[in-house]
Amino acid sequence: MGMAVETGKPGKGPKPSINVTPLVDVVLVLLIIFMLIIPNMQDDKPIELISVMFPDKDAESKEEPLVVTIDRNEVYTLEEQDMAREQAIGFLKDVYARSPKRKVLLRGDAKVPYKAVRTFFKDVQDIGFGGVSLAVGSQRKWDGGGEVD
Repeated sequence: MGMAVETGKPGKGPKPSINVTPLVDVVLVLLIIFMLIIPNMQDDKPIELISVMFPDKDAESKEEPLVVTIDRNEVYTLEEQDMAREQAIGFLKDVYARSPKRKVLLRGDAKVPYKAVRTFFKDVQDIGFGGVSLAVGSQRKWDGGGEVD
């Protein structure tokens, strides 16, 4: 940063003038970097989330939900442990026995057949969990017609 000195009226002395343009440039670059990097650092397993048409407006809860992730190879991840479907159901039964009011958040990769997500969703409800939610990406537009893109 350079400092320019202006000479004013005689007897008043020099007046410093600070150029803040480089500081603003650095701050904007940092802002852009954080806007691009932070969303990709939220979860350990990168997946493309399913989109939703009607998001749940009342999704607030006091207790953190148990997050279940289904990746493209239909590997289930609960509390950072990869497991098969049957193991995941057994794990959820144990969690339900300890904390029946806990909610479950189901994250499914968009490339997973929806049948696998739907049947696992039903299994979680059959265990007894009342609050089962699907994590979704961006909201899709729906024109009221038959097919949703």
